[in-house]
Amino acid sequence: MWLAAIFFICILALLAYLDTRKPKNYPPGPEWLPIVGSMLVVKKLRDQTGYLYRATAELANTYGPVVGLRVGKDRQVVCYGYAAIKEMLTKEELDGRPQGPFYETRTWGTRRGLLLTDEEFWQEQRRFVMRHLREFGFGKRTMSELVEAEALQLLKMFEEKMKTDPSEFDGVKGTIVPMRDAFSVYVLNTLWSMLASIRYSPEDGELKTLQALLTELFASIDMVGALFSQFPFLRYVAPEKSGYKQFISIHQRVWKFLKAELDNHKDTFKENSPRDLMDVYLEMLHSQEKKPSFSESQLLAICMDMFMAGSETTSKSLGFGFLYMLLYPEVQRKAQEEIDRVIGRERTPTLNDRPNMPYIEALVLESVRVFMGRTFSIPHRALRDCTVQGYYIPKDTMVIANFNGVLMDQEFWKDPEVFRPDRFIDADGKLNVPDQYLPFGFGKHRCMGQSLARSNIFLFTATLLQKFTFHVPPNEPPPHTNGVDGVTPSPGEFNAFVTLRS
Repeated sequence: MWLAAIFFICILALLAYLDTRKPKNYPPGPEWLPIVGSMLVVKKLRDQTGYLYRATAELANTYGPVVGLRVGKDRQVVCYGYAAIKEMLTKEELDGRPQGPFYETRTWGTRRGLLLTDEEFWQEQRRFVMRHLREFGFGKRTMSELVEAEALQLLKMFEEKMKTDPSEFDGVKGTIVPMRDAFSVYVLNTLWSMLASIRYSPEDGELKTLQALLTELFASIDMVGALFSQFPFLRYVAPEKSGYKQFISIHQRVWKFLKAELDNHKDTFKENSPRDLMDVYLEMLHSQEKKPSFSESQLLAICMDMFMAGSETTSKSLGFGFLYMLLYPEVQRKAQEEIDRVIGRERTPTLNDRPNMPYIEALVLESVRVFMGRTFSIPHRALRDCTVQGYYIPKDTMVIANFNGVLMDQEFWKDPEVFRPDRFIDADGKLNVPDQYLPFGFGKHRCMGQSLARSNIFLFTATLLQKFTFHVPPNEPPPHTNGVDGVTPSPGEFNAFVTLRS
C-alpha cells in the first residue's frame, strides 16, 4: 500500500517535472509551471499594465524579440520587433492557423471560413472570394460608389444629430456625439452591400443587439484564445467562468442572423444574374465545377468572418483617429486646409481625390498605426518544425506578432505616442510609407480587406472634416488614449462637441 502510494507520487512528480521542460533551443521566456505553464506570469503583467499587448511587450524587453510561452496546453511564441515579425509573416512553415476548441467551436466543430483556415482549403476559398470581390458590381455599383454613398449617409446622421439634439457652449452652437461606435454600422454596410446587397439602419434593433453582444465578446476574449481553449476541460466543469457558454451563445445568435439572410437569398436567387458575393457562391454550389471545399456552411462561415471582423479594425481605426484629433486640433486644421485647397466646399470628397490629398492619406495611415500598434496579428501555426530568429519552433506551436513592437517602436518612429500624420510625408510633400509600416500584415496572409479599409477611413474622415470640426466637450475631461483591452483594443467611450465649419 505504502509502496503503491510512493510510486504514484513519484510518477506525478515526474510528470510535473516533464511538464515544465521546454524544447531544446525554444525561444527564451518565463519558467513553466505544471499544467498552467507561464500563464500566471503573463496574467500578473497584464494586471499590472492593463493590456495583453503591453504584458508581452514587457516580456520582450526582458527576453528579446522572440518570446517563448506556454499557456495551458498551448505553446505560444510572440514575435516583437520588425525583424522577427517580418520573418514570421513571410515564413511558409508558419502559414498555418491554430487548431482546437476555440477555433473550431465557432463554426460548430470544423474549421471553416477565411480567417482561421489554412493550406489548400484556405487558398481555394480566398482566391474565390478575392476574385469576386474585385469583380464586384456585376455591371452595377463599384466599391467606390458604395463607400461614397455610405459616407454621405454618415454625414446625414451627423447633420440630423445637429438638428435634433443641439448644444451650445459660450455662444458656439453644435451637438454632442458619442464617438466610439459612431462608424461601425456605416463601415459594415460598405462590406455587407458587396456580400449580400444589404445596408442596415443604425436604428435596426436586431443589429444593435448583435453589435452589443459582439462588443462584449471581443472585450472578454483574446486573439490567442480563451480559458476554455487553453484548458479544454473547463468547457465541462466551468462553462460560464471559462467563457465557453457566452462564446457559444453569441456565435449561435450571429449564425442564426446570417442563416436567415442566406435562406432569403436562396428563395430569390436567379442563376446567371448574381447580385452579390452570396449569389455568386450559391451559383458555385449549383455548378458541376464545385470542389469539396465549397459548402453552404462554408458560405455562412465566410459571412460570419466578414460580419464579425470585417468592420472591426476599420471602425476602431476611425474611433482612435477621431479621438486623437480631439487631442491634436492642429491635425484637424491641416487636414481641413488640404480639403479646402483640393476640393473646396461645393462638392463632397470622392475616392478620386486621394492622389491629390497626401495629408488626409497620411492621417489614415496614422489612425491605423495608433490603433494597430495596440494589437496582435491573427495567430499563425507552425505546419512543421522550423526556426524564427534562430530559435526552434516545434510543429503546431502558435506564433503571433505583437504589432506594438513595430508600429510603436521608439527607435524607428522617434515619437510613437504622438499623433503626427506628417511622419508619412516626405520633403517633397508626397506620401511615403516605410517598410516598418505593417498593420495589414505581410505575405500570403496580408489582410484581404486592406483596400476597402483604407478607402472607408479616407472618405469618412474627409467627408466629416469638410463639414465639421470636432472638439473636446467643454464640460468634460480630454478622453484617454489607453482604450479597452480585448481581441483588439477599442477606444473607451468618449464624446465630441461637433460644430459646423464657418
